[in-house]
Amino acid sequence: MRNYQLTLIFSPILSEQEANDQMQQLASLVQEKGGILGEQQMLGKRPLLAPIKSQKEGFLASLAFTVSPEYLGELEAQYKGNSRVLRSLLAQRVRKSAKAGRVPQLKQQTETEGTQETQQQREPRKEEKIDLKDIDEKLEEIFKESK
Repeated sequence: MRNYQLTLIFSPILSEQEANDQMQQLASLVQEKGGILGEQQMLGKRPLLAPIKSQKEGFLASLAFTVSPEYLGELEAQYKGNSRVLRSLLAQRVRKSAKAGRVPQLKQQTETEGTQETQQQREPRKEEKIDLKDIDEKLEEIFKESK
């Protein structure tokens, strides 16, 4: 079972109740297939940035659910074949976990695979304390050489 997020734009010709009914039909189909419903949002009628099928506004809806991937085809057929749906987007949701903030570790290369330069890039740089007197002396040497 995988987590999915379905976002739909329904035709503005529908009433708000009809758009809700369409959303509930999709939610019941998910449940019939053994899916688990998550957050459902009906965001109301919104203006569209660009016309879709000559419509300048539509009802925006979002449905989060968990279902087996084998049933996605049936679900997609249900809303893609529906003339009341102007646009749809189905995306797989990534689970949030305690390790979400961690960056995966790369495998270390052997000496023959990686160059010395790439190995140096992996190692954190050690900060050296620099004295201002040393900087001044170096600058004076550089300016004397350039004259």
